[in-house]
Amino acid sequence: MAGMARILISTLMVLSAASVAKADTEVNVVTASSFADPADVLAYKECLKSGKNAKQCLAVGDNGIGLWGDDTTVAKPLCALPPDDWLTKWKKGSIARGKKIELSLNDKKVICELRDTMPAKAKITNGAGIDLNPGAAKALGLKPPFMQPNVGWRWVD
Repeated sequence: MAGMARILISTLMVLSAASVAKADTEVNVVTASSFADPADVLAYKECLKSGKNAKQCLAVGDNGIGLWGDDTTVAKPLCALPPDDWLTKWKKGSIARGKKIELSLNDKKVICELRDTMPAKAKITNGAGIDLNPGAAKALGLKPPFMQPNVGWRWVD
């Protein structure tokens, strides 16, 4: 009986370990753009002052508030991905919010959190595959505004 218990416990441990989320090995290499930097937020606010609505102003700047209500202007490394990427992996925004992503550029790596969304890939006109807030940009040695090719990203949780 003790042998059966050990086998059952071992089996449960293996199954439990298999269900733990692991880092993706696939690295997506994309062009990164900046968002929520001071100039971007100022452009948004100036647009609002001119009488345009929030949707119109998001076309010229950023309000600094992510899809899930997070302040994206902070120094902490944050990013935004197209919903095609986060929905495929996590199925729901409430699950995707805050998930960790490893960024890499040249010899630098940084962990950021998903706190905003980009348009669907089919609607992206500037070629960007990921948006980086000022904290993520600084960690990679980038100064906004930028369109930086060859930025790698992968899920780490």
